[in-house]
Amino acid sequence: MRYGMVGVMGAAFALCSSMAHGHGDHAVAPLEQMDCSRLPATAVTQLPDPLGRWAQLECGAGGQKLVAAPGWLWRYPNSWFDRPFAPAGVPDASIGEPGAKYFVEIAIEALAGADAQSVHERFSRSIPAYADAHDHAPATFYRVTAENNLGHEMEFWFPAMSDTDLWGVLCVPGCRPDYAFLIQKQQP
Repeated sequence: MRYGMVGVMGAAFALCSSMAHGHGDHAVAPLEQMDCSRLPATAVTQLPDPLGRWAQLECGAGGQKLVAAPGWLWRYPNSWFDRPFAPAGVPDASIGEPGAKYFVEIAIEALAGADAQSVHERFSRSIPAYADAHDHAPATFYRVTAENNLGHEMEFWFPAMSDTDLWGVLCVPGCRPDYAFLIQKQQP
């Protein structure tokens, strides 16, 4: 897969990488509605680590989406009520296309050091809420790349300040301030 992030990192930036993907050919006919009890063979059914710690797949008639995993809270910086989620149909090219959308591939890689600093600086310039909350780069930035059943690609960024304090930023294709949210482990 090719990604359009403008010169953020070089080819050797990944400290670790893992991938989850559905089985079979990615070229499938669009579904009117998703039958969550009988997912298409190409649908992702499990998230790669560490994404699966703070996110899970949720399925509905419109398709799949990433949502908070049990024990985790996802929220927008100035709201306790709006529930952030990342649907498989969120790429600009998928909006307006008929049928259910689901993930056929999800991969995650961790960035640290200069690569994490570069993404931190970009987010600090373009996402005011992120800039207000972070005066230094997180130890690790996770970059999640995904593809849906229409062949449209998307990126989700997860800056990790700690194992229990992260941010989520959707880039579909651009990383917009209104697509940034907080992720926190709930206290027992």
